[in-house]
Amino acid sequence: MSGQSRIVRRSIGIVFDDGGLLALTSHTPPGAEGHGEEEVTAVLCDPDGAPLAFEESLLSTEYGEDGVQRRATLELWPDVEEMRPLRGAGTLIDSVCVSRRGVDSQIAFFRWSVEGREGLGTYEVARGADD
Repeated sequence: MSGQSRIVRRSIGIVFDDGGLLALTSHTPPGAEGHGEEEVTAVLCDPDGAPLAFEESLLSTEYGEDGVQRRATLELWPDVEEMRPLRGAGTLIDSVCVSRRGVDSQIAFFRWSVEGREGLGTYEVARGADD
């Protein structure tokens, strides 16, 4: 998998120890110049509550020399004005590369902590294989 290929999608799924879930996905539109133009959506579901959407979701990633995502940080700004942003971080457990028609994906298994909630999940980075 080429580290130079354009990232077309990044996706995170986390299952927290308390049964809550967090999902984040980003998509880079065709013709976009960089990750600053990504369209990012995130939703948090507590075990006993309604989903909470976010007005703005920021995802920062540190990659190793091999191109695998090693660490990530999240900053999630809720639609609810009186709530402060949620922050979290994840670290690599292991990863696998999957190639599909037109897309190469690096799927990393991460240990996550978001506002003190511990969880496990995946962090997929998909790159255009034809770039």
